[in-house]
Amino acid sequence: MPDTRHYDAGPTGTGKTHLAIAIARSCIRSGVRGRFYNVVDLVNRLETETRNGRQGRLADHLTRMDFIVLDELGYLPFAQSGGQLLFHLVSRLYERTSIIVTTNLAFGEWPSVFSDPKMTTALLDRLTHHCDIIETGNDSWRFKSRADDQPTTRARPVSATPTSSDEASANRSKRKTKGSLLDADRGSRSDAD
Repeated sequence: MPDTRHYDAGPTGTGKTHLAIAIARSCIRSGVRGRFYNVVDLVNRLETETRNGRQGRLADHLTRMDFIVLDELGYLPFAQSGGQLLFHLVSRLYERTSIIVTTNLAFGEWPSVFSDPKMTTALLDRLTHHCDIIETGNDSWRFKSRADDQPTTRARPVSATPTSSDEASANRSKRKTKGSLLDADRGSRSDAD
């Protein structure tokens, strides 16, 4: 797989993760190896690895991958030490492993995530070298699909408990005729078999 980076940018609900997954699936189907990470989960894993004295093992493993997906960069903050670990990882992967990043942040907002403008500039320099930037637009697909759906009808209230013991017996009888193995009134399981 050539050393390329995909940077998917756009507001929430515009299909960034969906697009990253589609690209990853296509790559995997063509025989390459990759990993998918939510950025905050990855940073937490890198921090745990460091606390346990095992720093660099995940990076070593990921340098043998053909690509990785870093999903949702900037959605949740992480400590400056986490930003430094992520920077170190991206530096290790640079020109070895392709990286797909999804984010809701413009490049100018990245220093707020990493807390260090110089490190952020160096990170962006590595990520945008050989990079395809895909902007997914401003309209949320979730909101659009909700608006495009047929008007919903009001559901009538339904009680979670039967209104009478006769109704409960009728429901139990219906379950019995369907062959439910979960009906406790049958006694033993062998009766149901």
